[in-house]
Amino acid sequence: MKYYILPILLILFIVITACEDVIEVKLTDENIDLYAVEAKITTEDNPYVFFYHGIPVNENNSYPGVSGAKVIISDDSQPSKSIQLVENPEFAGQYIVAENDSFIGEIGKEYTLKIEYNDVTLTAKDNLFPVEPIDSIQVRPSLRGDKRFLAVFTYGNETPGIGDFYKWDLYINNTLLHEAEYLFFASDELVDGNYVENLEVFTDFHDPKEKSERKLQYMDSVYVKQTSISPFAYYFYYQLVNQSFSGSLFSVPTANIKGNFTSSDGKKVLGIFTAHDVSTSNIVVIDESIENQLDERP
Repeated sequence: MKYYILPILLILFIVITACEDVIEVKLTDENIDLYAVEAKITTEDNPYVFFYHGIPVNENNSYPGVSGAKVIISDDSQPSKSIQLVENPEFAGQYIVAENDSFIGEIGKEYTLKIEYNDVTLTAKDNLFPVEPIDSIQVRPSLRGDKRFLAVFTYGNETPGIGDFYKWDLYINNTLLHEAEYLFFASDELVDGNYVENLEVFTDFHDPKEKSERKLQYMDSVYVKQTSISPFAYYFYYQLVNQSFSGSLFSVPTANIKGNFTSSDGKKVLGIFTAHDVSTSNIVVIDESIENQLDERP
């Protein structure tokens, strides 16, 4: 991980000398009603595809799913193996494997997702890389914050050879903590081939005076899925995190994030198709022995 720190005098100089300009932003219809896709295939579960329309940034509506599409996932085997997904009757735009069928991801394969709708074909590819098994996790006070916040730590080997990328998904009471601000992903650049211990993949920062704001509550069950991601997915998540914190003095300009989809009509497509190997950790219950480690100062 790399941290960038500006000298405090430079920051003060920038803030004091900054001027405020009013910028008129010209909006066009070019990026209105674009197609968007959230899709993945893993070594653990059947694939999932959500095909929907993007909405303008100034709207606060739910994303409208697109029904009636032809959705096919295939691999690069010889001959190729493929499956056509069916639409979930209870969720417009969500495409899943039909009942009594299966299509689990395999390590080393490249997968192609093709969506055909209204004479337009959307296509994306991703590679499924292996991930080392996660040894275990622990929940205890964070290394930051004077023991006021719980954190989740992982332990395990890192695969020898530079060029591996990982994402850690945290589940609390079997529910994924999915918000962008809680994304945790990394490359093996600084730890290649080592045993990695005490990797703090989540810190439950909150107002100490407001215990209801805690994500990790007493008697919650917690586990982590350690997943492989491709280099493209790594940089996609990097953009996603940058955009989730846009709006500050030093943040990146607001923009659509470049995904791995192409469209036969040449228009932009939002979203990403990812392939993951998955290793699931042990389950930890936040009991009294964990709670008693916290500093309860107001």
